[in-house]
Amino acid sequence: MVADGVVAAEAFNPVLRAMLRGGDVKGAAKLFGFMQLKGCVPTAATYNMLVHGLLVCGRAGAAMGVMRRMEREGVAPGVMTYGAVVDGLVRCGRVKDAWKVAEEMERNGFAPNEFVYSTVITGFCKSGEIEWALKVWEAMAAGPVRPNIVLYSAMIGGLAHFGKMVEAELLFREMLDSKCAPNIITYGSMIQGYFKIGDASRALSVWEEMIGVGCIPNAVSYSILINGLCNVGRLKDAMMVWKHMLGHGCAPDTIAYTSMIKGLCVSGMVDGGLRLFYDMLARGDAEPDVISYNVLLDGLLLAKDLPRAMDLLNRMLDQGCDPDTVTCNMFLREFGAGERMGREFLEGLVVRLCNRGRNMAAGEVLMVMLAKYIVPEAPLWEMVVRDVCKKKRVWRMVDKCWDDIWGP
Repeated sequence: MVADGVVAAEAFNPVLRAMLRGGDVKGAAKLFGFMQLKGCVPTAATYNMLVHGLLVCGRAGAAMGVMRRMEREGVAPGVMTYGAVVDGLVRCGRVKDAWKVAEEMERNGFAPNEFVYSTVITGFCKSGEIEWALKVWEAMAAGPVRPNIVLYSAMIGGLAHFGKMVEAELLFREMLDSKCAPNIITYGSMIQGYFKIGDASRALSVWEEMIGVGCIPNAVSYSILINGLCNVGRLKDAMMVWKHMLGHGCAPDTIAYTSMIKGLCVSGMVDGGLRLFYDMLARGDAEPDVISYNVLLDGLLLAKDLPRAMDLLNRMLDQGCDPDTVTCNMFLREFGAGERMGREFLEGLVVRLCNRGRNMAAGEVLMVMLAKYIVPEAPLWEMVVRDVCKKKRVWRMVDKCWDDIWGP
């Protein structure tokens, strides 16, 4: 562990690993600086562990800096390091940078594997850059990597999400021809995509095809089908699927509940939607989110049932579910954006959120007020903006400092 009076890097590595696992980036940075000050030369294991640890802590920029330092010191990053950096950059929303690293990886003699390709393709699909995802797919197809179930599902899911069902169908058939069996995720993407473009008939055909090959639907699959049927106005069919799901012992998730509640409310059956909402609370299998509440609130407000809408809003706040822009706009539609009641409602909502310590949510309500040209009173403005801005500014500066410390 000691050579020529210098402690070897292997002695520091476990401590660095423990610090980063505990999220102590500051302590790890100090220890790494101390190592170098004492003449300790970091090994490949040290660098790899630092890169992985920083990525786990969400410090993709700092991890990139460490990797560049590795290269300058003559320590070549390996496949695992490149893969981890690609994954970390994608998680931070830097998908194009991730693809550049993957291309650099190939230039340095390390062929990107299925993990790298699926990570980048999924990242581009989630960021709405489907054309870039297709470019990555083409680059992969031109190389030695053969698409597997993960890659096919990622690409088909992205195409279906953006309604590119001709391309998705071609890829789906290619998948079948290559003897790569679609899974529940692949089928779900296809069904959702066909509903998205309004082709309910084809969506149901894919569902039947899925059942025919022995693929057992799960809660997500049922949710996709129920949501699609409700969106095209086929409430009775959706209710039949709902009963079928319960009959097979599959507990509905939040999306399934919300879809059914929306279908009932749109059909004028608001009381039925409320009963289903309270059934969700009683069962405890799924928790309502802001979309669930908004669907019911919209139904109640359209039915001119303001007292029950206010009761539901109170419950929403008590359960720790923050209202969003949609929530505010629905009540403004009822009260009138330029009316005194509209102002009082929003100001009261801000105060209630601040009293619960939910300053970010209160800030969102303030933004709604400003968008509607409702100028908040000075005390209200000060109550929210000072804390929100202070937190954002401090964390932004902290992140920048750590990136500078670890950077090249």
